[in-house]
Formats: sequence, C-alpha cells, structure tokens
Amino acid sequence: MKLTEDETIDILMRHLKTNGWNIDSHCLGQTHGCDIIASNDKTQLIIEVKGAKAGDKSPTKKREYFDSGQIKTHFGKAIVKALEQKHLNPKSKIAIAHPNDDDIKRSIGQLTPYLKTIGVKHYWVSADGNVTED
Repeated sequence: MKLTEDETIDILMRHLKTNGWNIDSHCLGQTHGCDIIASNDKTQLIIEVKGAKAGDKSPTKKREYFDSGQIKTHFGKAIVKALEQKHLNPKSKIAIAHPNDDDIKRSIGQLTPYLKTIGVKHYWVSADGNVTED
C-alpha cells in the first residue's frame, strides 16, 4: 500500500503519542509549515514528512505513485527543510519521515543513514503503524 503524506503524518503522530510525545501542531494537505511539531518534557521534535504518492485531492497528481526522480527530489527538499529548521531551532531535534515503501527504499534507502551525520533523525512509517528509525 502506497501511503500519502497525510496518511504518513497520521500514522507517525499516533506512534509519537503512544511513545510519550505531545503533538503541538501538524500540517495536512497543501498547507505550508512544519508537518509535525511534537514535544515532551525536555525536547521539541520537528519532522518533515514525505509520502509515496500524491493525495487524491492534490492539484499536481499526475501519476499513481512517485517515481525515483520524484522521490529523490522530495528527499532533497526535505533535507533542505530539515537544515533550515536546525538553523532556526538549534535546541530542537529534527527528523525526516518516509513511508516504509520498497520504491522509496530502493531510491534513497542507502542515503538515509547518513542523515545522522548532520544531526537529523529518519523514520520509516508502515501502514500497519510500525515506525522504525535509521
């Protein structure tokens, strides 16, 4: 099952709540801003989320799911946004999340472990609610 960005956000927020995080804000659809901002007693977590396909209401939907070029472009934009957030919020933890999807893993899976070297976490989000970190 190919998850949209909104579906990935919803699943990840449920996971975060289960693990002691409060969801301070989130953006769905074409809304601009941080996709998820969560906090616990000590930390703020800012997450940029990407999907495996466009939502049904997306004005730019052209394909059933994203191809490798689109996946790489979205990943590059997510890295830029993560670095911007690190600059603007130096005390916050920053993360990027993707659906746990074979096409995405084939396109960028070998790169996501390197995010740690720039202080960015990475989450893989499965449709069944399972969430793992690189």
